[in-house]
Amino acid sequence: MRILQVHKYYSKKRGGGSVTAFFEIIKILEKNGHTVSVFSMKDSENEKSEYERYFTKHLDFNEKNNVWEKIKMVGKVIFNREAQKKIEKIIQAEKPEIAHLHNFYHYLSPSIIFSLKKNKIPMIMTLHDYKLICPNYKLFSQGKICENCRGGRYYHCFLKKCVKNSYSFSLVAMLEAYLHKFLKTYEKVDLFIAPSKFMKEKCVEFGISPEKIKILKNPFDTKNFGLNKEEENYFLYYGRLSEEKGISDLIKAVAKIHQENFLEKDKLLIVGKGPEEKNLKKLVQKLKMERKISFLGFKQGEDLKKIIASSKFTVLPSVWYDNLPLTILESQLLKKPVIVSDLGGSKELMIENETGFIFQGGNIDDLGEKIKKMLNLNFLEREKMGEKARKNISEVNDEKNLYSQLLKIYKEVINNYKRKEKK
Repeated sequence: MRILQVHKYYSKKRGGGSVTAFFEIIKILEKNGHTVSVFSMKDSENEKSEYERYFTKHLDFNEKNNVWEKIKMVGKVIFNREAQKKIEKIIQAEKPEIAHLHNFYHYLSPSIIFSLKKNKIPMIMTLHDYKLICPNYKLFSQGKICENCRGGRYYHCFLKKCVKNSYSFSLVAMLEAYLHKFLKTYEKVDLFIAPSKFMKEKCVEFGISPEKIKILKNPFDTKNFGLNKEEENYFLYYGRLSEEKGISDLIKAVAKIHQENFLEKDKLLIVGKGPEEKNLKKLVQKLKMERKISFLGFKQGEDLKKIIASSKFTVLPSVWYDNLPLTILESQLLKKPVIVSDLGGSKELMIENETGFIFQGGNIDDLGEKIKKMLNLNFLEREKMGEKARKNISEVNDEKNLYSQLLKIYKEVINNYKRKEKK
C-alpha cells in the first residue's frame, strides 16, 4: 500500500508524543512492506528525507518580523497556499492510496485537506490533541479546564486570550476556527483516530459523529527500555514545565507532606523546561523547599532514562485532559509505578493500585496522600508494581496488534471511499 504520512514536524526533537507516534507509524509500515511518503515543513533539525524537496518553507512564529511579514504569516496559519501546492506535487509523484494526517495546523494549515480531497485521496487523522474542537487545542485556559467553545462559540478564545494569553494570537486562532467551520474543512476527513477513549468521548460531546471516530492507541517503540538501576531516594516529574501539567500543585503537595515530617530521606526531582520554569522555581523558594525539590533542566535519551530508572516512582499531576502521555508509557517500560491525575486519558494506561495510583486532578491533598502511600511501600512492593506496569504497557502497546488494527482502518477507509465514488 502507498501511504502519505503528514506532520508539521519531521524532527524527533520537536512535537513530543505526536512526533514519536508519527515516526513509529512510519517505521512499522515500512517494516511491513508498505511504501511511505512524508509531507512536512523544512527545519534545520529535520531527519533526512528523500521527500524534503516537497516540504514547505520553514516558519518560526518566535522570530522578530516586520508588520508585513507578520501579516503574511497569519495568512499561512489560516490557509497556507504553499502547502496546498507542495502537497499536490507529492500526490502527483507518489500517488498515495491514503493520507494519514497528524498535527499539521498552523504550519501546514488545514488547506492541505482541500488538495487531498481534490485529488480523491481518502484521509484519516489522528487526534493527538483537541484542535478539532478547541482553537487553542488544550481545552484549558487561564489555569482551568475550559469548554466554552462548545457548539462552535469560538469567540470565547479571543475574549479569554486562550492562546499565549494574547489577544492577537487568540484572534488568529478564533478566525481560523470560524473559517474552517464555515468551509466544513474537517468534515472532508474520512475518519478520525482517537488514541484514548476519553478523546473520542469528548469529541462526541462536542458534536463529532461517533461513527467517524475509532480508538487506536499510539504505537511506541519499546526497545531500549530494559534498563535496571538501583532505586535512589527521590521521585520524579519529567516533561514540559507548563501550567496545564499541574507542577505547582505537585510542589505544594510535597511542601505539605514535608511539613508533616514525611520526607526525611526523599526528595522531588523536576526534569524539563518550559514557560513556567521561573514561576515554579520562585514557588519552591517561597515555600522554602530548595533542599527537597531540585530542578535538573532538560534531559533526553539515555540520561533521562537513567534518571527515571533510578527513581522510586514518577508523578504526572496534570490539571488538563491529557490524551495519551508518553511519561506513563516510558515510566512503566522502565518498571516504575506512576501516580497520575484522573483527568483525560491517563487513567486508561493504569491499573489502579497495581501499576500505581490515581488521584483527583487539582486536589492537592489527595495528591499528597497518594505520594505518601507510595513512599510508605517498601522496595519490593514498588518493584512488584513496576513489573506489573511494564507487563501492562507492553500488552497495551503490542506492535503486531496495533499494526493489524491500523491496516484494517486503512483498508476500510479506502474501500468505503471507493464505494462512495461509484455512487
